[in-house]
Amino acid sequence: SPAANWRDTFYCFMAPKSPKPEDLPSVCRDIILEYTKQVMKLGNVLFELLSEALGLNPNYLNEIRCNEGHAIVCNYYPSCPEPEKTLGLTKHSDNDFITVLLQDHIGGLQVLHENTWVDVLPVPGALVINIGDLLQVIFIEISFDALSV
Repeated sequence: SPAANWRDTFYCFMAPKSPKPEDLPSVCRDIILEYTKQVMKLGNVLFELLSEALGLNPNYLNEIRCNEGHAIVCNYYPSCPEPEKTLGLTKHSDNDFITVLLQDHIGGLQVLHENTWVDVLPVPGALVINIGDLLQVIFIEISFDALSV
């Protein structure tokens, strides 16, 4: 490949089974535990809103257990002496139900819209909520079921 991914990553499954606190790096342990608690609450609310938007019982996505898992991924993109030979992260889709993303002030997130990569400008304090592949499958199934009725 003419370019390589250039990043450091911390990846950890936090639910349904979380690691023992002492197994998390001490430098970020408390914030990861609190962040996980808050993101799980946010996820429950988002799944309720998405269920309602689909015309379903507000508890539908939570009842089919979309809200049970949680992984935390922290990417750090250090300076590179040859940035023309690097990528932060290659193009991909998120293979989950939802992704809650907190961008820094630098940005770099892009989305594919009508075959064009578009920058998602960071908004201080805002979260980006991305619908993942698994939730899109559920949307398609629900839409298919609605059409066949």
